[in-house]
Amino acid sequence: MTSSDGRHQLSNRPTAAVLVGHWEAKTEGGWITRQVAGALACVADVHVITPDGRVAGQTVDGVFSLHRLATPIDRSAELRRDLLVEALSRTGPERTPAMTPDLTALMDHHLIEPWRDAAEVLKALQPDLIVIAGHQTVGALTAIDRSLPDTPIALLALGTDSHSLAFPHFDHLFDRANSVLTLTEIERSSVAEACRGESKVHRIGAPMAANPSVLGEPNTWVGPTDYILVVTGTGSEDEDEEADLSRLLRLRFPDNPVGIAHTDSFCAWHQGRLNQGWPIERSSDMARLMAWARVTVDLRPGRLFARRCVESLLFGTPIVVPHDSRAKEHAERGRGGLWFSNPAELTWSVEALLEPATRDTFSVQGRHYAEEEYGSTDRFIERVASACGLPNAAIPAQVTT
Repeated sequence: MTSSDGRHQLSNRPTAAVLVGHWEAKTEGGWITRQVAGALACVADVHVITPDGRVAGQTVDGVFSLHRLATPIDRSAELRRDLLVEALSRTGPERTPAMTPDLTALMDHHLIEPWRDAAEVLKALQPDLIVIAGHQTVGALTAIDRSLPDTPIALLALGTDSHSLAFPHFDHLFDRANSVLTLTEIERSSVAEACRGESKVHRIGAPMAANPSVLGEPNTWVGPTDYILVVTGTGSEDEDEEADLSRLLRLRFPDNPVGIAHTDSFCAWHQGRLNQGWPIERSSDMARLMAWARVTVDLRPGRLFARRCVESLLFGTPIVVPHDSRAKEHAERGRGGLWFSNPAELTWSVEALLEPATRDTFSVQGRHYAEEEYGSTDRFIERVASACGLPNAAIPAQVTT
């Protein structure tokens, strides 16, 4: 039923519209966007609007009403924008060129038009709240300004680097937002600086849990005892820094099994002998590997909030991560692991965590941190609802997103 002012009166709850460029769950940004939408669905009727899709129209996706515009955003246009931000940011803030009309047009080329039809969908929905996923989603804000310029906006920042968060082209998204949602403390502080204040910036964390089913039996390729798990973002035959570091670890610790998760295979080394299996594609298989490992060495953590590292800590498995990654926050602030900036520090860190007493201390600290910051779905829902200014009604035990 629709009221005279166009609002959908399916319930007495408020209506929230989530605008997202790509509706997916494979990336960290896509996954957390779905979790935020799911949290909102506990207290509001949620409509997801995305340019994705081959056929325009409204469907049901779990607890959401999904509106596909069928005007997909070209990934190459997003890549061009990101490269421009990186190149211009490297000149330093005092030398960053002013956002002239020509530069603005180049940044936004093919990124505004895919959102054109979102304005009509918003007018029909008349939502009480609009959530924009991604501080670079300028096309979504353009559609809002054409349709509902006075509607409150919550911005899910999805800021993977400080250069982009501070880039002047995106200032108007932060200025327009009534609240900004971030995941980690590093992201929160970077956004607070970009927003020139902290009052509207909220750290919401993420809803995660250790899957107990993976503790039933270990991965048969690497076995159950004292192994080092190394996670890379490269193939087993690639020649790059990650391959060199993986090779270093298996040669440096010959008495410990070393399991190396490549993009094309899983290699288990036992005293110089290789057992090679299929690539790790299912999240439950990766969780099993982390749960039984002595230590998880993540050579390429997720750039947004290093979800894999949080999951390792939830199993009580300490982490070793690059010093310039988002995962360092979990190792340092959560005291759940160590970080390295060169090969010597990498081997020292792994050696330290193989020592039983040290490993046990980091295991307890890391698990406590991960459970407090990321281990409660109810607390996540409360944080999202509060940050968005929505009433925190009775919360169901679980929302499937």
